[in-house]
Amino acid sequence: MSILHVDLNSFYASCAVADSGGKYTPETPLIVCGDPKKRHGIVLAATYPVKRRGVRAGMPVWQALSLCPGAVLVPPEYGRYVEYSGAFMNIIRSYSPVTMRYGIDESYIDYHGCEHLFGTPEQAAHTIRERVKRELSLTVSVGVGDNMTMAKMGSDYKKPDAVTVVNAENWGRLMWPLPVENLMYVGRASARRLRSMGIFTIGDLARQDPAAMRAMFGVNGRAMWERANGRDDTKLVSEPERQKSLSHSTTLEHDACGDAAVCAALLRQTEQAAYRLRRAGLRAAVAGVQLRYADLQYESAQKTLPHVTDVTDELYAALRPLALSLHQGRAVRQIGVSFGRLTGDAEQLSLFETARHTRMRALDEATDALRGKYGFDVVRRMSTLGYTHTEKDDFTPFARH
Repeated sequence: MSILHVDLNSFYASCAVADSGGKYTPETPLIVCGDPKKRHGIVLAATYPVKRRGVRAGMPVWQALSLCPGAVLVPPEYGRYVEYSGAFMNIIRSYSPVTMRYGIDESYIDYHGCEHLFGTPEQAAHTIRERVKRELSLTVSVGVGDNMTMAKMGSDYKKPDAVTVVNAENWGRLMWPLPVENLMYVGRASARRLRSMGIFTIGDLARQDPAAMRAMFGVNGRAMWERANGRDDTKLVSEPERQKSLSHSTTLEHDACGDAAVCAALLRQTEQAAYRLRRAGLRAAVAGVQLRYADLQYESAQKTLPHVTDVTDELYAALRPLALSLHQGRAVRQIGVSFGRLTGDAEQLSLFETARHTRMRALDEATDALRGKYGFDVVRRMSTLGYTHTEKDDFTPFARH
């Protein structure tokens, strides 16, 4: 039991409570959201009294208020979340030389060999929980397990402000009764398919024939079966703190219904994300697009690029067919782009690609210089002039991997 997973509870909402100077408490029904008068009036986070009323992230604010009429609405403060996350990670790193950030509000700790410093893994988990509360006024749930799956499932098992030990002896008793969608990496589509097969709980999945699961779901079927049985041989590798991905998305002022409107919004998001890439001195090897439709259904797609790049036109050329293949004429409410496998390495181009790449890079450099001096909107591409975005774009400071 030497892997810990530490998860900040209801992070955005807890930061709002901590920053309120006593105005709010963890029992205040508080919702962090976009402007409810605008189209980006979506719940980002909520305190537990609100969650117990059925409010969840991604829900429109009007719907959340119908479930919890007296809730306090506060805007997001992304800069503060990054600051709190940095302070949280400083605490985490003081308990082991091997840690792995998992998003802005979670981290794994490989505790092997640290027992002589801070006691047993369970004792260290309680020490971390108490220290985060004392120093940051935030609460965490900590899972202590034999592997990464056990640790993550343990931190999810009891919230908020709790420590749960999960091992081979109690795995079946604790985890098997849970719904199958509670298992790590079982998404909504997989859960629906599993339920159609009569597999409703993690225990049901664990008792399946692993060969049959592989035949039905491919490699992921075997992996799901392994995790349902508490097996995970993934090695926790501490990596230098460097950005691995970048994303940018926004909720549109009006639904985009035609290909032209979707492409205009997509180009706008690509421009903004590519600008951030270049400012960070990074290039992407993978590009992805995410669409949320008027009915709040969500779809995404991604592809590996022929070469790493930070050039807007090359990134957009990869994203456009992905977006159109998802769109299929449906009304799009929110659109986002993401870039992964980031690197500071130079592009490896063929002789035929070099000329156009050089022209497009020169265009980006010229517009970047103007935007850096006068603001991003000082330059607009003709095809995006009819596109209007909301006042505040959504922002993912750290993406999970």
